[in-house]
Amino acid sequence: MQLKRSFSYGVYLFFGFVNTALAQNFSGLQASNFNGVHAIYQNPAGIADCRFKKHSNLVTTGLMFSNDYASLALPFTFKEWITGNVPNQYLNASGNVQWQSAWLQENLNGKPKNVYLGVENRGPAYMSRLGRNGAFAIATRTKGALQVNNVSESLVILGKNSLDSGRLQSTQISDSRFAVNINSYQELSATFAHVLFNRKTYYLKAGGTAKYLMGLGTAYAINNGLNFTMNGRDSLQLNQSDVAVGYTQNALLSRLNSGAFQLAIPTLRDIIGNGFGWDAGVVFEYRPDKADFITSQNRYLLKVGASLLDMGKLTYGKQGKTYTIKNTAPVLIKLDSGFGKAFANGIDSGIDYARKYAQQHLNDTEGTGRIETALPSILNIQVDWNVFKWFYVNVNWSQAVVSRRDIALRRPSSVVVMPRFESKWVECSVPLSVYNDYRNVGMGLYLRLGPVFFGTDNFIKSVNSNSYSSLDFYFGISTGLPGKKSKKKGS
Repeated sequence: MQLKRSFSYGVYLFFGFVNTALAQNFSGLQASNFNGVHAIYQNPAGIADCRFKKHSNLVTTGLMFSNDYASLALPFTFKEWITGNVPNQYLNASGNVQWQSAWLQENLNGKPKNVYLGVENRGPAYMSRLGRNGAFAIATRTKGALQVNNVSESLVILGKNSLDSGRLQSTQISDSRFAVNINSYQELSATFAHVLFNRKTYYLKAGGTAKYLMGLGTAYAINNGLNFTMNGRDSLQLNQSDVAVGYTQNALLSRLNSGAFQLAIPTLRDIIGNGFGWDAGVVFEYRPDKADFITSQNRYLLKVGASLLDMGKLTYGKQGKTYTIKNTAPVLIKLDSGFGKAFANGIDSGIDYARKYAQQHLNDTEGTGRIETALPSILNIQVDWNVFKWFYVNVNWSQAVVSRRDIALRRPSSVVVMPRFESKWVECSVPLSVYNDYRNVGMGLYLRLGPVFFGTDNFIKSVNSNSYSSLDFYFGISTGLPGKKSKKKGS
């Protein structure tokens, strides 16, 4: 019984630890004029007239969770948690927090539920100016994510109640369409940017990034229609099914956990897929003479940019396995002790058992094994207004161009408005966001002291509150050699 309760709480925690965090936006860092080589991740044109002659990233790491099913309401704040000041009544005999499922609050609104768990490690990267009008950069990055889209609320409730009670609940589910995608990959990229024209008042630059992608593993389950009836504790009648499943190997989750999800750098022997990707962007700056007395050394009064990011796909071939399950006639499935024993021995054992069961009892068809998974492509629009000298207001709009039902990770759409204080050695900004496909509101914080920076896209609820509707952090160290100071109307 204790095992069942622990497993139940773990699944609930997966769906409910946080409620819709911004997925890998690094909003404060990306808006800065002193982000150096990091500019390539929002708009590759940004490095054309970088504030640094040369710039390098040493390490930058971000960790993000999201879901819209539940939130974690604690009787203590995150600040108390990380400083070790949690009240004694919430600690166990070992002095650790005694987690309670009652702290999780469901968001039952009749809408489909979504989950996102992702990490991004920006590895060594280097940028250098090419004269006055150009720049190039080379960079490395590792990304890993697990994403669940459009799970019907009734299916989530069924799973939770069954786990809580230790037995399957009798019910019928007919609205169970959903998509699950897992992917982890590394990228090596090269960026080139150049000033297209400089007419003093009007300034235009463009840039592009080419990427070689190295796949570490992927898995997907696309459910296009699953109708079933739970008959009490140990049987399920599958009335209709149309499900596509693919994965590179059973040990995928274990490999991701020991690699990207633990912020480690995978080795070359982990690479089992490859592909290509690209980014492209343009930036226009408005530099009127009458604004010289209020603008900073960045010279512009208004800057507007547009970019397409993470375009491309990864292909897994030799180690891929793909299957489809399609049933139009009812099939009775007996959930015997074999399922429980298999999954009790680990996810790999459970997948093996489920696979063999499907071959024997369902209309199962094996595919070619070739898996193509798309990158989390987005259209990004940036607007930056230099209100007065060191004070700016930035607006960033990210629109996903990947469908929720594609074999692909998907970055949710968002709009961020960000007031910013910016100088060479100190910077602070406060991202105000409408995120998770414009369904939630958040407030973040970004701080930079010289080469060291820290940020979160939902700081207030993550740190100062005991109601965790969002939680995400990133931090890093980057350094560079400043370029020559130029006059206001210089290039």
